[in-house]
Amino acid sequence: MFKKVLVLLLGILLIIFGILRLKRDKAVEEPGYLKFMSGNSLVKENKTKEALEEYKLAMDTNEDINIKKNFEIIKNKVDEEKQNQQQDNQQNQDQDQKNNENQQQNQQQDQQDKNNSQDNNKQNDQKNNEQNNKDKKDDQQNNQKQDENQNKKDDNNNNNQQQNQQKNQNDSQNNEPNKGSTPKELTPEEKAMKQKEEELRSIMQRLEGNEKQAFKNNERVLNTSENKNSENRW
Repeated sequence: MFKKVLVLLLGILLIIFGILRLKRDKAVEEPGYLKFMSGNSLVKENKTKEALEEYKLAMDTNEDINIKKNFEIIKNKVDEEKQNQQQDNQQNQDQDQKNNENQQQNQQQDQQDKNNSQDNNKQNDQKNNEQNNKDKKDDQQNNQKQDENQNKKDDNNNNNQQQNQQKNQNDSQNNEPNKGSTPKELTPEEKAMKQKEEELRSIMQRLEGNEKQAFKNNERVLNTSENKNSENRW
């Protein structure tokens, strides 16, 4: 009796094992399971987006919980990768914008420095021109003063010379020795004639002195012009 029961149980177990094996073989051959296996292969190759599509197709024909778990895991990973990519893109955009702003600021600063340099050069040139003009004006004034002083000095010399000549003539006339006779007193006409002669002689001497002074002035002007021309050539 016991043997019959044992044989019956073994038979039932064999039948159940066969049914399970048949179901397993059938599951392996199902499209859903094949997609699941394909998704796993793609995951190993780091092709998460392609693997996610395979899991979606597998879930359409197979409700295996392992497929669903793998789908959720890979979906989270894809979402994370997408978010990281967006963050990287945003960081790159922010960095590019910052670089552009820095470049624009540098260009503006360079332009400002250039403008400031040009303004400084213009101011320096203007100051130099003003100083040169002032120096030229001072030189002209000094030369004019020197000429005026020289003219005054020459006039004084001429006047002194004329006075000395007049004095010498008077002294010569007063000191001329008598020749045993009393000097003849000059008539008014002779005195007037002699005075005119002395005035003409004084005018001639003055004209001669002015001519000498004019010659000196012309010579000084020529020398000054030659010096200025020499400076301009350099």
